[in-house]
Amino acid sequence: MKKFLLLMAAIFAFGNENLLVSAGGGYKKIVEAVAQNLKKDGVNIDTSFANITAIMAQAKEGKTDVIVGDEDFLKKSDLKIAEYVNLGSGALVLATKKGVKIEKVEELKALSKIAIPDAVKTVYGKRANEFMQKANLSGELKDKILAVAGVPQVVTYILNGEVDTGFINQTELNAHKDEFGSFVLIDKSLYAPANIVAAKLEGCDKKADCEKFINELKSERSKEIYTKFGIR
Repeated sequence: MKKFLLLMAAIFAFGNENLLVSAGGGYKKIVEAVAQNLKKDGVNIDTSFANITAIMAQAKEGKTDVIVGDEDFLKKSDLKIAEYVNLGSGALVLATKKGVKIEKVEELKALSKIAIPDAVKTVYGKRANEFMQKANLSGELKDKILAVAGVPQVVTYILNGEVDTGFINQTELNAHKDEFGSFVLIDKSLYAPANIVAAKLEGCDKKADCEKFINELKSERSKEIYTKFGIR
């Protein structure tokens, strides 16, 4: 009888485990806003944020249910993905600290320190690196580059005045626009599209709130969130 009760308790605990949604740090505000709307409806979603490489490693161990990130990264992975929900396209942005103003990317050459997200592990680091190569700026800027973990860290360095400028995404620009000295939207012809999706992993449906979250991502109020944070 005791073993039976312990077994039932374990099953009950598993069944009530919250859905875990993982996302790149650059999409933290979007995911948290969607989760907050669901919380108002009585649905609790757990979230975690890291670079996309770390998230995919976590997913391979069965430790997450939905990943919000770059479509290109996810489709090249060997993860078992049951469904993709398209959220829109992100934009690469160059933002400067207060007191520094630029109007075009060529002015990067005159600046001393430039922050960039990890060019291998992050969506916008990869896009920023691609842009610099296509714009023939990599050689001239290589000694000025400060590589950091991700977009949120770039923002912190800019706002603290530790770098002159840095590559971020539209989401962080919209959240901190008044705190930057200036910004330049990078020509989208100079980097591959950053298509943002939510990938529902196989096994997600075992969680009670999986379908609710996926449906919420497709809702009109979520689409308003994407637009607010620069995902179109």
